[in-house]
Amino acid sequence: MSDREPGEGGERAGWDPHPGEFFPPPIVSLPPETQSEPDSKLGVALLAGSAAAIAGGIAWGLVVKWTDYEAGILALGIGFLTAFAIDRSTGGRRGPDLQLVAVVTALLGILVGKYLSFAFLTQELERGFGADVGLLSADRLSLFRSSLSDVFGLFDLLWVGLAAVTAWAGLRTEDEETVAAPPADPVPQPGPPRPHRRSRNPVDRLTQGLPHGARITVDWIVTIAGAIAIVLAIKAWVVNPYRIPSSSMEPTLHCARDANGCEASFSDRVLANRFIYRFRDPERGEIVVFETPPAARVRCGAGGTFVKRLIGLPGERLELRSENGLSHVYINGKRLAEPYIGINRRDARGPETFRIPEGQYFMMGDNRSQSCDSREWGTVPRGNLIGKVFATYWPPNRISVR
Repeated sequence: MSDREPGEGGERAGWDPHPGEFFPPPIVSLPPETQSEPDSKLGVALLAGSAAAIAGGIAWGLVVKWTDYEAGILALGIGFLTAFAIDRSTGGRRGPDLQLVAVVTALLGILVGKYLSFAFLTQELERGFGADVGLLSADRLSLFRSSLSDVFGLFDLLWVGLAAVTAWAGLRTEDEETVAAPPADPVPQPGPPRPHRRSRNPVDRLTQGLPHGARITVDWIVTIAGAIAIVLAIKAWVVNPYRIPSSSMEPTLHCARDANGCEASFSDRVLANRFIYRFRDPERGEIVVFETPPAARVRCGAGGTFVKRLIGLPGERLELRSENGLSHVYINGKRLAEPYIGINRRDARGPETFRIPEGQYFMMGDNRSQSCDSREWGTVPRGNLIGKVFATYWPPNRISVR
């Protein structure tokens, strides 16, 4: 009879015949739809962001078409629209990948807006000459590509940055806490109750009953609307930028070489003081931005906003006299000194005499041989004067104050 207890030996219950061996748990694979969810979300975000950016770019172009003003602050709205569309289309998902999509699509919106602004402007000029090229034609696109360095100026770089920052910030993630919070007191300390601080922001008070997402949306809308209103007010009453499109003011103000008679690689961009003539009368020799009379479109094939030099004042008699084959200006019988005009810029026009009515001003370009001005379409009423050009801000080598 064996001395071993029953159950001892190789057949003991629970004994592993292969010590040291183990069986790993089974690998569970994720469903295909779960694995592809990030990629699908990224695709949806790209489509939604692109659609929102294109819509914002179209709005940008239409504002320019209807108002003749390029309200670059709309870049803020484009950045917000792309972030908002991506946030809604992905169900509130956040992350660096979606932020990058938002920035790229916002820049697409800026490009669309700048193209439509350029297209509407050039289309209007072409119609003045009897041409009618399609808005999205190959010729228009080619002209836009060749003019990119002129279309995007210093201020446009600010709009690009504003759109990118707004799009990125609109999809920022909540900051994770990296520092451990101090342990809470087990027993609450007695003391007077803290007074409830009421927000001083009227928007917060008006939206305090709304969900968090709706409050953020309203806050963004109010911010964008306020920024746009401020910029439009500044452009309407204080300072406004303008681009020199033709050679009528060469060499004082340059235009790009693509246009006839232009000497520079880039068109000058100038700033006009829109309020100065509310406090004093215009002075002879000032470079002025003004709205042309209707006759300008008939005689020159173009109208709207012009930039010329103020030569004749109300009530004066202005004469053009030909001397040695060149035309010179006489005001009330006295020859006008014009050091800003080179010999090769004068024409041979004359003799002619113009009587300037009260409340009217006589405008002429510095490049007399290629300027369609008051000699062709008459004088400009005081109410048509927009402002005095006081600075050139683009390109960098042309920055100056007048």
